[in-house]
Amino acid sequence: MSSIGARPLVIDTKASQIRQRLSEAIINGELRPGDRIVLDELARELGVSKIPLREALSSLEGAGLVVTTPHAGPRVAPLPTHEIRGIYLVREQLEPLAARLAAEHANDELIDELHDLNDRMRRRAGRASDVEMSGLNSGFHLAIARATTFQTVVESVDELITKIRRYRSIAEGAPADWDGAIAEHEEIISALADADAERAAAAMRAHVHARRLIEPTAEAGDGHA
Repeated sequence: MSSIGARPLVIDTKASQIRQRLSEAIINGELRPGDRIVLDELARELGVSKIPLREALSSLEGAGLVVTTPHAGPRVAPLPTHEIRGIYLVREQLEPLAARLAAEHANDELIDELHDLNDRMRRRAGRASDVEMSGLNSGFHLAIARATTFQTVVESVDELITKIRRYRSIAEGAPADWDGAIAEHEEIISALADADAERAAAAMRAHVHARRLIEPTAEAGDGHA
C-alpha cells in the first residue's frame, strides 16, 4: 500500500515542475497566444511521460493560460488586447482592497520584504530585462496580497498580474516606467509601515491607475488623452 501511495507524489512533482516551466514560457512570451502544444513533442523534449504533462496542462487550463478545443488539442490561451483595460479596471478595485487589508496585518517582516523587492527593482532598473523587472514587480504585489491572509485575494491578484505580464511580453514597444513604479511603491510601503489602511489603499489605487495610463491599449476608449 505504501509503495502505491508513493507513486502519485513523484508524478505530482513532475507535473508541478512541468507546469512551472510551461507557465514561465507562456508568461515570458516564449510560447505565444495561439501556439499549439504538441504533447508528443513536448514529452520528448522534457523527457517525461504524457501523464504528468496532461496533469500540468490541465492545471494551466484552470489558470487560464491554456485552452483545449476538440480535434485541435491544447493551445496557449489567446490574449485579446481589448481585455487589458478591463484587467486594469478590476485591479484598481481589487488591489486597493488588498492594501487596506494588508495594513491591518503589516509587520516588520512584510515591510522588510517589500523594501527588499523595491530596492532590487531600483538597482536593476535600466539594466534588467522587462521580464526580470516584471517578475520583481509581481513579487511586490503578491506579497501585499498574501498579507491580507485571504487566498482568494492572492489568486485573483496573481491572475490579473499574470495577464498583464503576458501582454507586455508580446506587445511591440510596450511602454515601461519602472522608475515611476518604484517611487509609487515607496508610497505604498510607507503607508503600510504606518498601518494606515486608507492611505495604503489610496496609494495603491493611484499606483495602479498610473500604470494603466501608460498602457495605450488599457486606455482605449477611456476618455484620457
